[in-house]
Amino acid sequence: MIAKLLRLALTQRFLSVVLGVGLVALGVWAFMQLSVEAYPDISDTQVVVITLYPGHAAEEIEQQVSVPIERALNSVPNVIARRSRTIFGLSVVELTFEYGTNDYFARQVVLEKLREVDVDRLTPLAALSVLSSLQDRLKNPP
Repeated sequence: MIAKLLRLALTQRFLSVVLGVGLVALGVWAFMQLSVEAYPDISDTQVVVITLYPGHAAEEIEQQVSVPIERALNSVPNVIARRSRTIFGLSVVELTFEYGTNDYFARQVVLEKLREVDVDRLTPLAALSVLSSLQDRLKNPP
């Protein structure tokens, strides 16, 4: 098989050169299509809702802050994982979105859903902030 291939390459030199140049041109084109990043973002899109409620126990924060936020965020599209952690004075709700979800879309949808939270039940002392992925924050500093 290899002997026949070598014999064909030697007898059909022009065809061999054209195929070689074509492969090189295809390789150069493929190389130019690659996006080059120093630190590529390999993580899923995440949005983290952090709520500070100083001076209150974890159970109280979970009932008064975390549960209403989780209920409001249940209908967010493209979410593959929801996690919630509550400790003394702090509530953290983390949403992980499907691969390919735009960071800006995810953050906008979460902010719109957070507007539905019954603010009257939350105390005015509760401070709410929304964070997206680290890569998005590095690309677009405040």
